[in-house]
Amino acid sequence: MSVRKALIVGGGPAGMTTSIALARQGVECELVEINTHWRPAGVGIGLQSAPLRALKALDLLDPVVAASYPHAEIEMLRADGVQLGVMPQVNVNGPGDPPFVAMSRMALHEVLERRLDQLGVAVQLGLTVDELSEEADGVRAVFDDGTDDVFDLVIGADGMHSHVRGLLLPDTPAPEYAGQVIWRIGVSRPAELERYTIMIAGPTRVGLVPIADDRLYMWMLDNTLPPERPPRERLVELFQERMAAYAGFAPEVAAQIGEPDQIDFRALHWVLVPPPWHAGRVLLLGDAAHATTPHLAFGVGLAIEDAVVLGELVADGCDPVDVGERLALRRFERCRLVVENSLQLSRWEQAPDTPGADPGALIGATMRELAKPI
Repeated sequence: MSVRKALIVGGGPAGMTTSIALARQGVECELVEINTHWRPAGVGIGLQSAPLRALKALDLLDPVVAASYPHAEIEMLRADGVQLGVMPQVNVNGPGDPPFVAMSRMALHEVLERRLDQLGVAVQLGLTVDELSEEADGVRAVFDDGTDDVFDLVIGADGMHSHVRGLLLPDTPAPEYAGQVIWRIGVSRPAELERYTIMIAGPTRVGLVPIADDRLYMWMLDNTLPPERPPRERLVELFQERMAAYAGFAPEVAAQIGEPDQIDFRALHWVLVPPPWHAGRVLLLGDAAHATTPHLAFGVGLAIEDAVVLGELVADGCDPVDVGERLALRRFERCRLVVENSLQLSRWEQAPDTPGADPGALIGATMRELAKPI
């Protein structure tokens, strides 16, 4: 039996690329997203060469590159602006393809939404599943509006705090706090700032990431605050206190922030679901199965790769009852590598005097492994 009809729960990059991958194989796809306003969470995103390879397999590389800002290397600086080194970005694609791109999350969303529309994928907002039950001819999904339908395959792509995961694998450990928080903002790009720049100042580090000719995405990893969001009235003050440690372009960037609504503040969590990622014809992928901290900039990349592999399995005629097991067999070790090594980098940032800590070597080894085919 092949997959003819699929339900994808979750309208982020994981769910959107999964819908695209399956629709390209002739699967009738229905995507449901619990939010009534379909906007991506967060500010900016980086995509390494391997996820770009996955996007190429979905015929999405060209529109993504057109909507992004390419980076051949990342510059590492001290807080005072003195260079520590430069990290060339690995290119696993053709010589004309960028090794790394950065873009706004909205720009990626718009590229994927256009392709969903072109493929005729049905999208319903303000809707999710309440119940899933196996039947002889598929999975019956009961939605929170009281309607129901039967699908050959149901995919939980609804993020780190996945509702589908709770229905499917209720004993799976909850996401864990990684010990750091992250500040994210979107501002105008200083004209002279042309390449991805990371600056380090003790308990914090910032990334200044051009994402368009006129826009900059800035993140700051912070070891100094608890996971709870600071009071709204103190958010800008705390942000500016930390940014005061930085020179270079940082003051010009920080000067653009004066309102709490400009700041996205989150605690970093992670989860790695051990196989199985499925029960019958229902499976998990993306952050629902393996949410990582951002230290390797590979979380969304893993989700895109999951979607490509799932599409390949369906194209090969894999029976719906076997798809989940085969997906985890191909994906778990690669996802584990990213989650665990990202978490190790986070821990070293929190304890930089750890004997044997070598972030550069770990990043290099990880990227060499991730350059291998999926």
